[in-house]
Amino acid sequence: MKAKRAALLGMLACLISAAASAQLATNNQGDIGLFTMPTADQPQPGHFTLGAYGWFEQLAAADLPYTTTDVRTRVFRHVAGEFSLGFGINKYWSVFASGGAEDFRSRGGWEGGVINGVPITAPFDSSEARKVRIGTKVTLYSEADPDFKVGLWLAGWAPVSNSTPRQDQQFTPSSNINTDTTDWEWGVAVTKGWFTGMASYILAGHTDDLNYRPPNKLRFGLGVDVPVGPIHVITELDRTIVDGGDYPEPNYSMLNAGARFWIGQTGIAVSTALNMNLDLLVKHGNNPSPFGAVIGMSYAAWPPPPPAPVAVPPPAPSAPVVEEQKAAPAPAPAPAAAPAPPPPPTPKRTTDEIFFDAGSARLTNIAKAMLDGIALRMKNDLNATAAITGYTDNSGKSEDANMAISTKRAAAAKEYLVTRHGIDPNRISVSAKGSQEPAYDNATAEGRARNRRAVIVVTLISGA
Repeated sequence: MKAKRAALLGMLACLISAAASAQLATNNQGDIGLFTMPTADQPQPGHFTLGAYGWFEQLAAADLPYTTTDVRTRVFRHVAGEFSLGFGINKYWSVFASGGAEDFRSRGGWEGGVINGVPITAPFDSSEARKVRIGTKVTLYSEADPDFKVGLWLAGWAPVSNSTPRQDQQFTPSSNINTDTTDWEWGVAVTKGWFTGMASYILAGHTDDLNYRPPNKLRFGLGVDVPVGPIHVITELDRTIVDGGDYPEPNYSMLNAGARFWIGQTGIAVSTALNMNLDLLVKHGNNPSPFGAVIGMSYAAWPPPPPAPVAVPPPAPSAPVVEEQKAAPAPAPAPAAAPAPPPPPTPKRTTDEIFFDAGSARLTNIAKAMLDGIALRMKNDLNATAAITGYTDNSGKSEDANMAISTKRAAAAKEYLVTRHGIDPNRISVSAKGSQEPAYDNATAEGRARNRRAVIVVTLISGA
């Protein structure tokens, strides 16, 4: 009884952990990601995402022309708020848009500097609308490693007003720091399990109306997202290289560290993090303060729960065979025989099904959760064995193609049990049936989807 209770609790923990790790949220600019970095993930197909973020950070301006000053006299605070809307078109493609407002404010001791190409000589406070970011992201998945994916995105930063910052010979700016031209951004993110690496480039727009050239920005970043129950512990480290322009600001590195937690299974997540400008921190310590913060709330549809495993009752024991024996002389008296050992437990079999997308052998998050539970059963009974049979629907070009994809599906399930959970491969057998023996009607789309499956039969020798 204790073993069964432990197995059930372990299976429940695996399912909860798998569901939590599969849940996603938007970043501060509208696409699926961490706090400020995109990842290669996509929202649930056919569902919207929403986001509302606020953050502030400490940055340094460039030197005024023909001057060289201490960076502590050029530090300013950037405060921003952003609302976003996204939509998952399918598992490979999504679109998103975001917009809001921001404020640029000089810190104490300001002696002048250049921000976004605009020279500012006196203390300032500029509040203005942020450019609207409209973009799309495409994700490529690996057939060999379902946890490895690559995301590519393209976005435009469109101005929402016609105000253009200008300067005269005394370097006096207008009220706006953002330009009235459209900037373009492209980037790539590579995600493997908890880890993400990304690179992006923002090309600043130019028009003949500007008498200066704003700089472009190249950004590299590394992030980790560790699920701990319903909470995700997230850390980002990025480096921004200011490229080109007449007066480029200093390059800087930013660290964001915090957590994200979900309210039940509503899909609503709350994110909060502390950020710090590492260049200011390393060079000047806490004077001026290099610290800022990120806080946000977002919504993304919660993943559907995995189906419950189906237990197959053990076969009925066969009737004993009685052999007729001839009478024999009575044997000599013998010492009392020792009591017979108890009979071995009757083996028990469980059957589970996992499903695949059309033409794919990639394990879904739901399939991984099912396999986590199967691995737990096999770990609790070291003599247990598993037989995995791959199937597909009848939409393949030939039966050879159907056999090939069903073989890959069975092999993917075995590889996950072996590499992720350390199950001895000799305890697992695989086979393929192609489109033969369909369990559902191939004449309907729902039937074909359920025929793209792998069936895992586990034989528990202990009978537990």
